[in-house]
Amino acid sequence: QISDPEACDQMYESLARIHTNFYKNKYPRLKDTTFTGVTVEDCRTILATDILKQMEDMKKGTWKRLREKFSAKKPEEDLK
Repeated sequence: QISDPEACDQMYESLARIHTNFYKNKYPRLKDTTFTGVTVEDCRTILATDILKQMEDMKKGTWKRLREKFSAKKPEEDLK
């Protein structure tokens, strides 16, 4: 037995509206963005591993990048 059938019906209707995306359809968003204003595609681009590597390289200083570039041996030199 349910102690308050009216409250139970209200909760059921509320959950049914959430499940069927009632409010999403009633109040459509103008743009599909996050709270920061970034779109989903931008988030995927930022989180891609290649972009993260590029950002790490950008954070390095000029001298550190040059040192890494010239200190690393090239595979062709090892074969000679």
